[in-house]
Amino acid sequence: MPDLTVISSASPLKRIMQAVRAVEAGEYTSELLKDLREDGGDLGQLARLLDVMANGILLRDNQLRLLRKVIPIGVSLSAERDFNRLLESLVVEAQAVTNADAGTLYLVEDDLLKFVILRNTSLNMTMGGTSGTPIPFSPVPLHNVDGSENRSNVVSYAALTRKRINIADAYQAEGFDFSGTKSFDKQTRYRSQSFLTIPLENKDGNLIGVLQLINAKDQQSGGIIPFADDDALEALILLATAALDGYIRETALRQEIAKLKIEIDETRRSRQVAEITESKFFQDLREKAREMRTRQDK
Repeated sequence: MPDLTVISSASPLKRIMQAVRAVEAGEYTSELLKDLREDGGDLGQLARLLDVMANGILLRDNQLRLLRKVIPIGVSLSAERDFNRLLESLVVEAQAVTNADAGTLYLVEDDLLKFVILRNTSLNMTMGGTSGTPIPFSPVPLHNVDGSENRSNVVSYAALTRKRINIADAYQAEGFDFSGTKSFDKQTRYRSQSFLTIPLENKDGNLIGVLQLINAKDQQSGGIIPFADDDALEALILLATAALDGYIRETALRQEIAKLKIEIDETRRSRQVAEITESKFFQDLREKAREMRTRQDK
């Protein structure tokens, strides 16, 4: 990232050239030429033109990144027929897009958020999904025993409010109970810091689950940083949620069809039994059996 202090002290022409180089390196921001764009002369006009062009290039680059990276992921998710693998892929790809060290996926089950995938790269921990390792943690209730909403847990809060929660440091955050996180950290000698908690909704606005990403890493230093807004993540969430919702709906439909088939078979069997028992042949047999029992009783 260009040093704004050094650039602002350079001559206007040099600043424009430095901005051009920043565009070439993919590091341009409008702050580089902010005061220069307010100039009413030719250099100000040039700075404004460069700013428009640079932002257009950044937009195009972001769109290309979406096309090259996220869209193929979305296609592969939609084609996945193994439910556990689909769930696992959602977390893995979200971690990759945000450079997150850990990720957890919860699915709604009755009034609970059930752990289904848990991954932590630093701890080499993989639970749920295709790992075959069960997740030992209890589900997160959406409501307390008294019926009130459970807003103390960040996961249930995101689910109840349908809001995305971005926390820079869980140990400094107020308003949420991170005692479970701190207990996990103590046991594993881990340090859970930055959190991004995302409610997953289907096209009808119904809650499917919650995705939580932990500890975004700086690409260069490897240090833990807050999660940033990312178009690629936004697109991935939309595509992954659509794939997940499609699978859930298809599974529910198959279950309904199987249930209907059982009901139809039972109805058919009942009708067949009725046809047999009500036939003249069956009535004659029953009458003969009654006569035989009467003679034996005598």
